[in-house]
Amino acid sequence: MFDRVRQMTTAARRWLLLESLRFSRFISVRVARQLLSKLSSTDEARPSRPRQLLADVSVISQSDAGTGIQRVVRELLRELIANPPLGYEVRPVYATRGHGFRYADQYCFNLMGNGYSIGSSGPAQAQAGDVFLGMDLAAHTLPRCHVQLGRWKASGVRFFFIVYDLLPVLHPEWFFTKLVRSYRDWIRTVAIFADGAVCISRSVSEELKNWLFVNYGKSTSQSISVTWFHPSSGISSVIPKLNEKNGLNDLLTRLAERTTILMVGTIEPRKGYAQALSAFEKLWQDGRDVNLVIVGKAGWKVEELTTKIRNHVERGKRLLWLEDATDGTLSALYDAADGLLMASVGEGFGLPIIEAAQYSKPILARDIPVFREIAGEHARYFAGNSVGQLANVIAEWLDSMKNGSVVRSGGIRHSTWQQSAWQVVDRLKVQGASYD
Repeated sequence: MFDRVRQMTTAARRWLLLESLRFSRFISVRVARQLLSKLSSTDEARPSRPRQLLADVSVISQSDAGTGIQRVVRELLRELIANPPLGYEVRPVYATRGHGFRYADQYCFNLMGNGYSIGSSGPAQAQAGDVFLGMDLAAHTLPRCHVQLGRWKASGVRFFFIVYDLLPVLHPEWFFTKLVRSYRDWIRTVAIFADGAVCISRSVSEELKNWLFVNYGKSTSQSISVTWFHPSSGISSVIPKLNEKNGLNDLLTRLAERTTILMVGTIEPRKGYAQALSAFEKLWQDGRDVNLVIVGKAGWKVEELTTKIRNHVERGKRLLWLEDATDGTLSALYDAADGLLMASVGEGFGLPIIEAAQYSKPILARDIPVFREIAGEHARYFAGNSVGQLANVIAEWLDSMKNGSVVRSGGIRHSTWQQSAWQVVDRLKVQGASYD
């Protein structure tokens, strides 16, 4: 195939190779990367202009769900725009199912305020020296942009993607089939185009290296640089708005009546909420007077659990569920809580651990690698799916709070968002890019 391609004119060869990317789902990742290497060899000179860091915000620019991924995208983007790497202009871009990448300047104006200058809102332009950074988990849009990405790759654009986790492919049973399929298409697109992947933890980077090797072979896994960084958290000391305060003060007064344990995160199968609630039910039956406060929206495949929570006899008493808490309310809850319970069986990072540590709150976490990576010896851990065992561990943890022997979280190190942004730029290894 490649011998025939070499016999064509440059323009015909370029057209054929680009068109083949429309059907990249029918060829292997290895062959697709070979096609891109052939495209790159046909690069043409282009007019010079300032280099761009094209930051993909395809999802958050259309709808900000306020979850962990959106928080990371939003805060990193703020830092990159406010302090762009030397020699680069940060230009957020977005794509939809109906069109390819365009500049997302209106979104950035809404995010940054009057300090952001709105430029062209038309189709994004890219050339040699530019860098594409897939900040968003754009699983529904990125796989539709192969031809455009191929053109950019041919012109000398380098591609990097932030990888938040591999849970949809490692544990598809936790997600809807459509989401799993979309994620598989996205991670395959990453494997085809990426010069590098920047993971949000060392644990995810090891999982990704293994996934690339097992699914796409040695040549692909070795050709993609896989690095990692740790995101920050911007939740500490956020002041509630005036219209929050009355209801919040009533809530905090009620929480102060007894020990309060906080759980933070979307309610979904992997988060361990079902086991935790059952453990607290046992504690209540055993006479433990303790609050369980859940902060997070209802997710997927948890209808039975959310119905149980809504109709629970302790709802509004010792069981509280806040589905739409603002950062100000969450900040106040961290401050008021006596400890954080992280029961997730799978995570890419675990922002609530960092958030709780900023308030020096004791942490009880499931013993999984990424939580060990983040918290080290500054948290207590539990294992297993037994309700009775978890109830016993929580009871011992509560006792340690009373007698002063509880493990403290103050030693957990965390970056600022500015430092996280610097780490990301460093991982991109773009020539000439640095900070003052």
